[in-house]
Amino acid sequence: MLSMPGGASWKMVLKKTIQKQVKNNLALYFLVLVFFAAGIAAGAFTVDALSSVQKEELINYFQSFFTVLDQEPVQSAVIFKQSLINNSQFAILIWLLGITVIGVPLILMIVGIKGFIVGFSVSFLVEGMGLKGLLFAVAAILPQNLLIVPGIIAAAVLGISFSISMLRRKKSKPKKSFTSELAIYSINILFTLLILLLGSLVEGYITPVFMKFF
Repeated sequence: MLSMPGGASWKMVLKKTIQKQVKNNLALYFLVLVFFAAGIAAGAFTVDALSSVQKEELINYFQSFFTVLDQEPVQSAVIFKQSLINNSQFAILIWLLGITVIGVPLILMIVGIKGFIVGFSVSFLVEGMGLKGLLFAVAAILPQNLLIVPGIIAAAVLGISFSISMLRRKKSKPKKSFTSELAIYSINILFTLLILLLGSLVEGYITPVFMKFF
């Protein structure tokens, strides 16, 4: 096992770093989770608001998707690439917003949009296809989002925290230079990108295996 100076393993150092980051930003994590949950709820309510014609069109789309899934091989590399692009765009946008003084509400909006996508997708599958839809949601949506959602939430907290620090800079003399704080912030965002990369790998190469059962 690789060890750090002092005999501590890198896993232990990483664990303590994450715990410290969460503890120091507990209120922000709560705020971000509230917006994510609100997005999920909004997505679910939107499904209820759809007309019967719109629901029928979406159900037909999913039925044709299942047919294609049975007849053609899954392009895992294509799915992985598209997933990585989409998730990276979320993280990069959050990073950019974090270095502005107006980033907080926009970052929360991004989190809400992510929640909306998840809520709408799961709610529609369950309402339109019943138990099969629920099982498909567990197989096709849950695996990658066990990594992607925490990655987006962590990036959002980092972005909001840095944006707040930008506001504080205008009111008082900072202890650290802007360059050093930006470097630390960027490195932390890169770490969340690694989490999103793992999520995209799951979406491209593991989730399709589960989807084949449907």
